[in-house]
This record gives sequence, structure tokens and C-alpha cells, in this order.
Amino acid sequence: MSDVSVIGERLVPDRFKVAKKQYLLYLRHLFVYDFAIKELPAEISVLEVGCGEGYGTHLLSRKVSRIVGLDVDRNAVAHASQKYGADNCRFSWYDGVSVPFEEGTFDAAVSFQVIEHVEDDLAFVARIHRVLKEGGMLIMTTPNKTLRLKPDQKPWNRYHKREYYPRELEQVLKSVFSKVEVWGVRGKEEVQQIQQAKFQAGSAVVSFFRRLAPESFKLSLLKMRQGLPAFLGGEKDRDYLTRYSFEDYYIIRQDVEQSLDLLAVCRK
Repeated sequence: MSDVSVIGERLVPDRFKVAKKQYLLYLRHLFVYDFAIKELPAEISVLEVGCGEGYGTHLLSRKVSRIVGLDVDRNAVAHASQKYGADNCRFSWYDGVSVPFEEGTFDAAVSFQVIEHVEDDLAFVARIHRVLKEGGMLIMTTPNKTLRLKPDQKPWNRYHKREYYPRELEQVLKSVFSKVEVWGVRGKEEVQQIQQAKFQAGSAVVSFFRRLAPESFKLSLLKMRQGLPAFLGGEKDRDYLTRYSFEDYYIIRQDVEQSLDLLAVCRK
């Protein structure tokens, strides 16, 4: 059985522009890809585990020599291949367990907002480690449990197997990688407040709905939201599309507990 499930959280850029909160989430993802672009050398090969729609893999392909995006969703892989496939950018399905490459194939790997979805997180990290060259880098993100959940509370996001405090993520990664640094992604004050308010929407009522409502029903609601006029599908005032950018996020290396996401940089 696959360690990684086919999830309903795939970020499709155009669909995340219908409302401010969703757009800020998209920008948070863009910020991390921009961070990776700046950190990764140009003449290297990169693996992305959990590439989803493929837009991020495509962004990275503009910088690096070669990149492969893996995903457990065949439809996502087919879409990404058709939309973003290039000589140095290809996409491949995998079973969510075995990373289908020889040991030491890649110079670097990225995996953003994926580890919280896997059954066996330690094995997941070890499999990425195996396909990296000596000295290879892994850049990873995952939600920061500190701001999202009460102590001992289970994730209100029905797709998350677990979430991590900074120390918990560090321990998992240090069990495999020789060097690990865990930092945080935080927003400027207004952005931070909006995003934290979104977390607080993980109330008992929301949790009940998200866990028990049929997936087909929720997907239908999402499609309706995207297709209806602005007064039903989102916000009439779309100034947030120009008001905010991924530069409204930044890295913190102290007080990481106050971040929206945890960002780990690991070396083999």
C-alpha cells in the first residue's frame, strides 16, 4: 500500500486567485520556490517529490540543469507533463513508496508540504536521502503545528497524518541527514494575521465537515466556487492580486515556533 495518498489539496494557481486567503497561501508556496531557486546552484540535477500540478517544478527548471517531478496522482503527472514538460523538466508517476532512481542520482531534492501526508515519515525521508549524492541538499517545508493545533489535538486538515513542532521535524530529519537546520516562513504583520485567522477556522465544526463530507461533494463545491460570479465565488474586490506578493513572506531563524510553515535545509 502506498505511503502517500492521492490527496485533494493540490495547488492549482488559477484556482487560488478567487479569494484573498487562498491567494496568500499560493504566494506562501511561491516564496518557498523562490527561496529554493536562490539556494540551488544552476548546474545541478534536482528531484521534486510531490510536484502536484507542476508549476513549482517548472519554476525551478528555469534555474537548474535538470529536474524531475514525482507525484502519486497520475492525472496530475499527465497534466504537468503536457503543460510544463521540457528537455530539462520531466514528470513521472511513482507509487508513493519507492523513489524510482538509483542511489546518488540527484544533487538536490525539494519536497514542499508533503511529509505531513505520508504514513511513514522516517522512511519517506530515507528514500529521498538514498537518491541524493554525497553532500546533496534537501529543502523541505511542512505546516508549523505550534500555531495550528492545541497540545495533543489531531490535525483538523483531514489529509494530514500528523503535523510537526520544530523540534519534532528536526528529530525526524536528523535521524537520516548529517546536517539539518529548521527555520520558519513568516508573513509580514497583516499577512501573518490573515493566515493565522485561517488556521483558527479549523474549529470543531469545520473539522467535522472536512472529515465526514464526501470528497465528491467538496470537489463539487470547489468547482461551483470557481465558476460562479465574484459575489458567490470569492471577493468582488480583487485588489489583493496586486496588493500582495511572495515578498510579503520572509525566513526567520529564531523563534521558529511563530512561523506559518517550517522550512528545513538538510545535507547528506
